[in-house]
Amino acid sequence: MRHGVSAGGGTPHVASQSQPNNKRSARNSQTRVPNFMERAMDRLVSSIEDHGRKRGTAHHRAGSPMDSDASDDDSDDHYFRHVVAAATLLCVGFVYREPSRQRHTSGWGGRIRVDYYLNGSPEVIYDKVRMSSEAFRRLSSILEERGLLQPTVNLNVDEQLFIFLIILCQNQTNREAQDHWQRSGSTVSEYFTKVLEAVCQLKVDFIPHPDFTAVDPHIIAGGNKYSPWFDFVNLKNCVGALDGTHVPCVPPRETAELYRNRKGYFSLNVLAVCSFDMRFTYMLSGWEGSAHDARVLASALDHPRKRFLIPPPGKFYLIDSGYANNGCFMAPYRGTTYHLQEYRNRRGRGFRNERELFNYTHSSLRNVIERTFGVWNARFRILKTINRYPIEKQVKVPVACAIIHNFIHMYRNGDRLLDQYSQDGVPVVDIDPQNVEEDVNDNNNHEGQPLNNEPKLEMNALRDARAHTMWAVYRNRRTS
Repeated sequence: MRHGVSAGGGTPHVASQSQPNNKRSARNSQTRVPNFMERAMDRLVSSIEDHGRKRGTAHHRAGSPMDSDASDDDSDDHYFRHVVAAATLLCVGFVYREPSRQRHTSGWGGRIRVDYYLNGSPEVIYDKVRMSSEAFRRLSSILEERGLLQPTVNLNVDEQLFIFLIILCQNQTNREAQDHWQRSGSTVSEYFTKVLEAVCQLKVDFIPHPDFTAVDPHIIAGGNKYSPWFDFVNLKNCVGALDGTHVPCVPPRETAELYRNRKGYFSLNVLAVCSFDMRFTYMLSGWEGSAHDARVLASALDHPRKRFLIPPPGKFYLIDSGYANNGCFMAPYRGTTYHLQEYRNRRGRGFRNERELFNYTHSSLRNVIERTFGVWNARFRILKTINRYPIEKQVKVPVACAIIHNFIHMYRNGDRLLDQYSQDGVPVVDIDPQNVEEDVNDNNNHEGQPLNNEPKLEMNALRDARAHTMWAVYRNRRTS
């Protein structure tokens, strides 16, 4: 019992003492426990040593066997008394030991905290898990109804999902999660893994392939800025934007250097495709940070199990100059101003030739992948900092974040982050200067990407035709 000190007999009760003195006496008896233990152990060790020395001396000096036996009996009695005394002190020390203290004693955790988040202020739950309570309940219901998560005696599905999401959105450590939820470290780790696996099983439902049969409504809404340059109704159609991004990681020790990128830190190279309304339509995670973007794309094209969907003839993805202008991938002109910020720095001096005009229009539309990565990183802080999970878990974290991103997109209902980043053609640096992603790869290296001459020539011709037409329209508007 935690309060059994006054009833154990070790500290006598004095009626004349006041209550504070009794408490002080109890505390003092507890502080003397280590002295009891030390004295008992010292007496036991010294008794054994003395017993050995006396027996050796007695045998050496004994003149007859009877003298030796008498000496042994006296020594054994002395040794036995010391052992009993030491054992008694050990028992006393055990009875009056300092009571152990539970690590998790706060009542503010578990279901109480879940109820606080779900039924409290909308600002509180959004700040914690970057989604509304309505979206959270729907996601929790989907996971439970499909049998991907099951409630237990101690943790319902809501709490399991909260543990997982707060780690992703706040980059909460295991130790911080223990204190937050008043759970053990093994419990936090167990349910993080379970929810991670469950969410990844929703990939087919929430990261669907792009629809190749229709023109993206975002392009139509862009009016003359993008149409007819990138829709080409019933003839040519831009079906999405593709790029790679680097997510910091802790690599396996034996292959650590493979994960070191050109900027010098360890990362995973993640390939993604998005639609023009900022939904992911493909994601491949697992390549080491030293791999070039083009090599990662080549692996997605070469392995059917990676499920990269190649569009039919006449459809294409927008890419940056880190990839080759080839097949179903339309890249900008190299050696010509491309990035939006570079055009803004020119202070409205206009375009000098058709390649600059094409690159500006291309960059404005492809900017959607950069803004999608921006809102993805802003929502899930774990993607911007190193986490120390096993590499198998680290590979799945970006995919799980993409699935949840798409899920929130379905139930956005005024989602502030999506609204913040849904600024067509606006660089991320202007939207959120703290969330700018640096370019890790060398954009002049196309290592690994297939370069077939015929598709390359066809895409070059298509790009040149679009650039020429755009320039003619631009000149007519300037002169009229």
